Amino acid sequence: MENLKQRIQRYNKIFDEYQNKQKESFKTIEGKIPVLISAPHSVRQLREGKIKGKDQLTGAMVIEIAKQTQCFGIYKTHNNQDDASYDIENNNYKEKVLQIIYENQIQIFLDIHGAKNTEQFDVDIGTDEKRNLNGKTEILNNLIKELKRNEIKNIGIDKKFKANTLHTLTKKIAINTNIACMQIEFTKKYRDINQIQNLEKALNAIINWIKNNRS
Repeated sequence: MENLKQRIQRYNKIFDEYQNKQKESFKTIEGKIPVLISAPHSVRQLREGKIKGKDQLTGAMVIEIAKQTQCFGIYKTHNNQDDASYDIENNNYKEKVLQIIYENQIQIFLDIHGAKNTEQFDVDIGTDEKRNLNGKTEILNNLIKELKRNEIKNIGIDKKFKANTLHTLTKKIAINTNIACMQIEFTKKYRDINQIQNLEKALNAIINWIKNNRS
Protein backbone atom coordinates (compact mmCIF):
# COMPACT_ATOMS: atom_id res chain seq x y z
CA MET A 1 0.00 0.00 0.00
CA GLU A 2 1.32 3.44 -0.90
CA ASN A 3 2.19 5.86 1.87
CA LEU A 4 1.47 9.59 1.66
CA LYS A 5 4.84 10.48 0.17
CA GLN A 6 4.49 7.88 -2.56
CA ARG A 7 0.97 9.04 -3.43
CA ILE A 8 2.01 12.68 -3.65
CA GLN A 9 4.98 11.78 -5.84
CA ARG A 10 2.70 9.82 -8.16
CA TYR A 11 0.13 12.59 -8.39
CA ASN A 12 2.83 15.18 -8.94
CA LYS A 13 3.96 13.53 -12.19
CA ILE A 14 0.80 14.94 -13.77
CA PHE A 15 2.23 18.44 -13.36
CA ASP A 16 5.62 17.78 -14.98
CA GLU A 17 5.04 19.54 -18.30
CA TYR A 18 8.34 18.31 -19.71
CA GLN A 19 7.37 14.66 -19.28
CA ASN A 20 3.60 14.99 -19.57
CA LYS A 21 2.75 16.07 -23.12
CA GLN A 22 -1.02 16.40 -22.71
CA LYS A 23 -2.53 19.62 -23.99
CA GLU A 24 -5.63 19.61 -21.81
CA SER A 25 -5.65 22.88 -19.87
CA PHE A 26 -7.18 21.56 -16.65
CA LYS A 27 -8.87 18.57 -15.08
CA THR A 28 -11.76 18.26 -12.66
CA ILE A 29 -12.61 15.78 -9.92
CA GLU A 30 -16.20 14.77 -9.36
CA GLY A 31 -17.28 14.98 -5.73
CA LYS A 32 -20.15 14.06 -3.45
CA ILE A 33 -20.14 16.95 -0.97
CA PRO A 34 -20.71 20.68 -1.70
CA VAL A 35 -17.08 21.80 -1.36
CA LEU A 36 -14.80 22.73 -4.28
CA ILE A 37 -11.02 23.05 -4.01
CA SER A 38 -8.80 24.48 -6.73
CA ALA A 39 -5.13 24.71 -7.78
CA PRO A 40 -4.91 27.19 -10.67
CA HIS A 41 -1.12 27.50 -10.44
CA SER A 42 -0.25 23.80 -10.32
CA VAL A 43 1.70 24.34 -13.57
CA ARG A 44 3.61 27.33 -14.89
CA GLN A 45 1.54 30.30 -16.01
CA LEU A 46 1.95 33.30 -18.29
CA ARG A 47 1.16 36.64 -16.64
CA GLU A 48 1.55 39.91 -18.51
CA GLY A 49 4.03 38.37 -20.92
CA LYS A 50 6.21 36.71 -18.27
CA ILE A 51 6.40 33.04 -17.33
CA LYS A 52 5.84 32.40 -13.62
CA GLY A 53 6.80 29.19 -11.89
CA LYS A 54 4.22 26.73 -10.63
CA ASP A 55 3.07 26.53 -7.02
CA GLN A 56 4.82 23.27 -6.21
CA LEU A 57 2.61 20.37 -5.05
CA THR A 58 -0.63 22.37 -4.96
CA GLY A 59 -2.15 20.17 -7.67
CA ALA A 60 -1.13 17.00 -5.87
CA MET A 61 -2.60 18.44 -2.67
CA VAL A 62 -5.95 19.00 -4.39
CA ILE A 63 -5.99 15.39 -5.64
CA GLU A 64 -5.15 13.96 -2.21
CA ILE A 65 -7.68 16.14 -0.39
CA ALA A 66 -10.44 15.31 -2.87
CA LYS A 67 -9.77 11.58 -2.57
CA GLN A 68 -9.86 11.73 1.22
CA THR A 69 -13.00 13.85 1.51
CA GLN A 70 -14.99 13.22 -1.70
CA CYS A 71 -15.13 16.96 -2.37
CA PHE A 72 -15.00 18.43 -5.87
CA GLY A 73 -11.67 19.51 -7.31
CA ILE A 74 -10.13 21.36 -10.25
CA TYR A 75 -6.47 21.87 -11.15
CA LYS A 76 -4.37 23.10 -14.08
CA THR A 77 -2.46 20.50 -16.10
CA HIS A 78 -1.01 22.53 -18.97
CA ASN A 79 0.23 26.06 -19.53
CA ASN A 80 -1.84 27.38 -22.42
CA GLN A 81 -0.09 30.75 -22.33
CA ASP A 82 -2.55 31.82 -19.65
CA ASP A 83 -2.95 32.41 -15.94
CA ALA A 84 -6.04 30.63 -14.68
CA SER A 85 -6.21 32.73 -11.53
CA TYR A 86 -5.16 36.14 -12.87
CA ASP A 87 -6.73 36.49 -16.32
CA ILE A 88 -10.03 38.34 -16.29
CA GLU A 89 -11.13 37.71 -19.89
CA ASN A 90 -11.31 34.46 -21.87
CA ASN A 91 -10.65 32.41 -18.76
CA ASN A 92 -12.09 28.92 -19.23
CA TYR A 93 -10.83 27.81 -15.82
CA LYS A 94 -12.82 30.47 -13.97
CA GLU A 95 -15.91 29.72 -16.03
CA LYS A 96 -15.57 26.00 -15.27
CA VAL A 97 -15.32 26.76 -11.55
CA LEU A 98 -18.57 28.72 -11.74
CA GLN A 99 -20.22 25.92 -13.71
CA ILE A 100 -19.24 23.33 -11.09
CA ILE A 101 -20.59 25.57 -8.34
CA TYR A 102 -23.93 26.21 -10.05
CA GLU A 103 -24.50 22.62 -11.15
CA ASN A 104 -23.60 21.01 -7.81
CA GLN A 105 -24.86 23.55 -5.27
CA ILE A 106 -21.34 24.08 -3.94
CA GLN A 107 -21.30 25.94 -0.61
CA ILE A 108 -17.56 26.42 0.00
CA PHE A 109 -14.74 27.32 -2.43
CA LEU A 110 -11.08 27.10 -1.43
CA ASP A 111 -8.34 28.19 -3.86
CA ILE A 112 -4.97 26.68 -2.94
CA HIS A 113 -1.74 28.53 -3.75
CA GLY A 114 1.92 28.52 -2.76
CA ALA A 115 4.08 31.25 -1.25
CA LYS A 116 7.78 31.58 -0.48
CA ASN A 117 8.95 30.85 3.04
CA THR A 118 8.67 33.97 5.18
CA GLU A 119 8.69 34.96 8.83
CA GLN A 120 5.42 36.84 8.26
CA PHE A 121 3.30 33.69 8.11
CA ASP A 122 3.24 29.95 7.45
CA VAL A 123 -0.21 30.23 5.90
CA ASP A 124 -1.96 33.34 4.60
CA ILE A 125 -5.72 33.23 4.05
CA GLY A 126 -7.14 35.77 1.62
CA THR A 127 -10.69 36.92 2.37
CA ASP A 128 -10.71 40.60 1.31
CA GLU A 129 -11.44 41.58 4.90
CA LYS A 130 -13.98 38.72 5.09
CA ARG A 131 -16.05 40.09 2.19
CA ASN A 132 -15.35 36.93 0.18
CA LEU A 133 -16.98 34.82 2.89
CA ASN A 134 -20.38 36.30 2.01
CA GLY A 135 -21.32 36.43 5.68
CA LYS A 136 -20.18 32.91 6.53
CA THR A 137 -17.35 33.82 8.89
CA GLU A 138 -17.64 30.54 10.80
CA ILE A 139 -16.11 28.79 7.76
CA LEU A 140 -12.92 30.82 8.25
CA ASN A 141 -12.94 30.34 12.01
CA ASN A 142 -13.21 26.58 11.60
CA LEU A 143 -10.29 26.56 9.15
CA ILE A 144 -8.10 28.50 11.58
CA LYS A 145 -8.95 26.03 14.36
CA GLU A 146 -7.97 23.05 12.19
CA LEU A 147 -4.70 24.66 11.13
CA LYS A 148 -3.79 25.33 14.76
CA ARG A 149 -4.86 21.83 15.76
CA ASN A 150 -2.30 20.55 13.26
CA GLU A 151 0.45 22.75 14.70
CA ILE A 152 0.27 25.43 11.99
CA LYS A 153 0.03 28.49 14.19
CA ASN A 154 1.63 31.37 12.28
CA ILE A 155 -1.53 32.18 10.34
CA GLY A 156 -2.04 35.40 8.42
CA ILE A 157 -5.43 36.74 7.44
CA ASP A 158 -5.17 39.06 4.41
CA LYS A 159 -1.53 39.61 5.39
CA LYS A 160 -0.13 39.69 1.85
CA PHE A 161 -2.54 37.79 -0.38
CA LYS A 162 -5.87 39.52 0.14
CA ALA A 163 -7.86 38.12 -2.83
CA ASN A 164 -9.37 41.57 -3.23
CA THR A 165 -9.25 42.18 -7.01
CA LEU A 166 -11.06 40.65 -9.96
CA HIS A 167 -7.71 39.24 -11.08
CA THR A 168 -8.05 36.68 -8.29
CA LEU A 169 -10.18 33.62 -8.80
CA THR A 170 -11.51 33.86 -5.25
CA LYS A 171 -12.86 37.38 -5.71
CA LYS A 172 -14.44 36.43 -9.06
CA ILE A 173 -16.31 33.55 -7.45
CA ALA A 174 -17.26 35.51 -4.33
CA ILE A 175 -18.99 38.30 -6.24
CA ASN A 176 -20.76 35.93 -8.63
CA THR A 177 -22.12 33.57 -5.97
CA ASN A 178 -23.29 33.70 -2.38
CA ILE A 179 -20.91 31.03 -1.10
CA ALA A 180 -17.93 31.20 1.28
CA CYS A 181 -14.73 31.75 -0.74
CA MET A 182 -11.13 31.83 0.44
CA GLN A 183 -7.65 31.83 -1.06
CA ILE A 184 -5.05 29.98 1.00
CA GLU A 185 -1.30 30.37 0.52
CA PHE A 186 0.93 27.66 1.99
CA THR A 187 4.60 28.56 2.33
CA LYS A 188 7.16 26.29 0.70
CA LYS A 189 7.96 24.32 3.85
CA TYR A 190 4.41 22.94 3.80
CA ARG A 191 4.68 21.97 0.12
CA ASP A 192 8.02 20.15 0.19
CA ILE A 193 8.10 16.40 -0.43
CA ASN A 194 11.25 16.26 1.69
CA GLN A 195 9.39 17.79 4.64
CA ILE A 196 6.60 15.24 4.53
CA GLN A 197 5.55 15.82 8.15
CA ASN A 198 4.80 19.48 7.39
CA LEU A 199 2.96 18.54 4.21
CA GLU A 200 0.92 16.00 6.15
CA LYS A 201 -0.04 18.67 8.70
CA ALA A 202 -1.26 20.96 5.94
CA LEU A 203 -3.24 18.19 4.27
CA ASN A 204 -4.77 16.94 7.51
CA ALA A 205 -5.88 20.45 8.44
CA ILE A 206 -7.75 20.93 5.15
CA ILE A 207 -9.13 17.38 5.10
CA ASN A 208 -10.50 17.64 8.66
CA TRP A 209 -11.88 21.11 8.00
CA ILE A 210 -13.77 19.88 4.94
CA LYS A 211 -15.11 16.82 6.76
CA ASN A 212 -16.34 19.00 9.61
CA ASN A 213 -18.03 21.42 7.22
CA ARG A 214 -19.73 18.92 4.94
CA SER A 215 -23.48 19.49 4.68
